[in-house]
Amino acid sequence: MKNSIIKTALILMVLGFTINSNAATGGVKAPEQVTAEFTAKYPGAVLKDWKMDKAGYKAEFKLNHKKYTAVYAADGTWLKSSTKLNWTKDMPVAVKNALKKGKYASFYEDEIKEVTTNTGTQYILTIDNHNGSTMATEGYGSWEDYQIIYDINGAILSVKEL
Repeated sequence: MKNSIIKTALILMVLGFTINSNAATGGVKAPEQVTAEFTAKYPGAVLKDWKMDKAGYKAEFKLNHKKYTAVYAADGTWLKSSTKLNWTKDMPVAVKNALKKGKYASFYEDEIKEVTTNTGTQYILTIDNHNGSTMATEGYGSWEDYQIIYDINGAILSVKEL
């Protein structure tokens, strides 16, 4: 009786680890040509997992102490990569200057992502005018949230109100 309880507990533990392991990797196994291209493009990267999204196979990984994502087509073609940047340390000077001198200079920075494709690199900034305060919800004004996309030279490519 005691042995069967122990065996059942061990089986459940193994099953639990297997389920957690599959959940951690998103349950997706990327094709060999995708993993080969990933390894070639990002030597030294520590892969967290593979996921599927509408664009293709998405790798989440760390490289040089930064978190990245990269998206590949099923044939192994690299489509894009992205990472979040630190406003003060990582934001390109041209983008920082364009933001400081532009229409949105008084806004607060929420997030900046660097997105690279085969056509170049873009910087996607999410900004707002509320600094996390609740004043707008208390009738002292309105919140404005925007997503601005800049190129490497600080030129605005698009602005979208969120």
